[in-house]
Amino acid sequence: MATGTLDKTLHVGQLIKWYELYADGYLTKDYGYGIILDVNKHIYADYTNYKVCRYKHGDIMLFGKNELEEVEK
Repeated sequence: MATGTLDKTLHVGQLIKWYELYADGYLTKDYGYGIILDVNKHIYADYTNYKVCRYKHGDIMLFGKNELEEVEK
C-alpha cells in the first residue's frame, strides 16, 4: 500500500505510482507507474477517486488515494 500520500494533494497530469490490491486490501497484486487523467471528489462521502492511465497495461483504472504514491521529481 502507498505510504505518505494521504496528506498530499494529487492533481491531473501528475506522475504517480499505483498499487492494485487484492480484495482483502493488504497484499499487493500489481504495481506500476501512470498519470492522473481526472479527479472525482465525492463530497457526500468525503472520498476522492483518481482516473489513472497505467503505462504498464495501457489502460485506464480508478484508484483511491491510499492506492497511489506521488513520484518525486
